[in-house]
Amino acid sequence: MKTIQLEIEDNSLDMFLSLIGSFKEGIIKKFKIDDVDVRSDFEAVAKELESIKNKKYQPTNAREFLNDL
Repeated sequence: MKTIQLEIEDNSLDMFLSLIGSFKEGIIKKFKIDDVDVRSDFEAVAKELESIKNKKYQPTNAREFLNDL
């Protein structure tokens, strides 16, 4: 069995999924979409750093952190 990794532009994802969906039965054993948006992760970190710099940061205690997980 072979594994293929593709990067698909967001605006072409629906078309790609339609193509894959038309022949995936019996050909594709496992189908998974990883949605990695690095830009939004960096923006979130930058926002947190800005709040720390402006002293608006509210630390989270360990119990709240574990509950969020």
